[in-house]
Amino acid sequence: MTSTNKPCALEGNVGRWEWVGISAADCAAHSMNSLGPFAVSALMADLHLNTFQAGVWSTFEMLAYAGAMFGISPWAARLRLRRVALVAGVMVVIAQGASAIMTSYAGLLALRLLAGSGLGMLNAVVNIGSARSRSPTRSLSLVMIVQTAVFTTSSLLLPQAAAFGGRTGVFGFLALLVMLLLPLMRFMTSRSDILPSRPVPVTQSGERSCHHPRFIIAVVVFYTSGSLAIWPFSAYVGHVAGLTDTAFGWLAAIANIGGLAVCIAGSLLGDGRIAFRLLVPAIFLTALACVGQAVPWNILAFCAAFLINYALWFFIYPNLIGIACRMDPTGRLATLCSGAWMISQASVTPLSGLLGRNGHFFDVGLMSMGNCLVAALLVTCLDVILPLSAGRP
Repeated sequence: MTSTNKPCALEGNVGRWEWVGISAADCAAHSMNSLGPFAVSALMADLHLNTFQAGVWSTFEMLAYAGAMFGISPWAARLRLRRVALVAGVMVVIAQGASAIMTSYAGLLALRLLAGSGLGMLNAVVNIGSARSRSPTRSLSLVMIVQTAVFTTSSLLLPQAAAFGGRTGVFGFLALLVMLLLPLMRFMTSRSDILPSRPVPVTQSGERSCHHPRFIIAVVVFYTSGSLAIWPFSAYVGHVAGLTDTAFGWLAAIANIGGLAVCIAGSLLGDGRIAFRLLVPAIFLTALACVGQAVPWNILAFCAAFLINYALWFFIYPNLIGIACRMDPTGRLATLCSGAWMISQASVTPLSGLLGRNGHFFDVGLMSMGNCLVAALLVTCLDVILPLSAGRP
């Protein structure tokens, strides 16, 4: 995993304008990851859903998200990115728009399947497009810089939409956001070629290893299930801590600015040894933040924990996916990792809702911390079996 001294721009097969298209797809793909708490809060307020029902609603989306990514992964080497992105974007717009007026819980679950499938397809496009570059971690960091700028603005506007139109305003805003991103996705190429294949990483003993994919997928599963267990209920916990909708919107905007700074730092570090060495302390700090985010001792403690967990995601996640991209330049392993993320979050979200059904999320915080600590341990193991010199030239 060697760093490069070239400027922070996408390299290899991913050109400047294609980067615009991939960035648009990334913003659409992660619109519910960043803005989802507003949707969950609006549903709970408008339809009087309890935390378990809200957790199941989120789970349907995440399972569809994962299913789409797993379904696409075998075709990663031949995928035509622009065509898939445009179809997926239309699916998301339809699902979000219909969710603004749907009153049936069963209908809302069906629409989550449609939205999740589209979001998963978009995320697969992002991972595969980044894997075709020479520096996947740097590519993902640059793409996430655009994402944070978009979501910082959205976090300030979405509470106004909620105040004006309630649930209709929230989902209408989410549909409009993806609709505005659709034309930019046309900048992606329709070609399906990939970079020339690279040597399979070898262990320090010189043997080819089949354990690397298992390790990186396991790290993603434990890290995401830990750091994101409380995420769908963040707005709810923030309200318990004393934050208003507008205040939570400002907190989310500040968190996005912090994420932007982390993305810039990540793009400068690229795929180097230093970034890899920082993974374990970053995940450990996230483990501590998860407890503070789940247990609102006071407004200041909740805000600090929320900011730490959110900002560090923009360093940890692109580095983990970047490792997967370097292991498999087709993007298949990276897509599987993102699918595993959705499966892990889909599993832990209803459990979090069940544990927090009385309005207290302390047990969720402990579970989150434990999962993150396991992820940190696995990264340490990965450091031993994955030689840093096996990265891209």
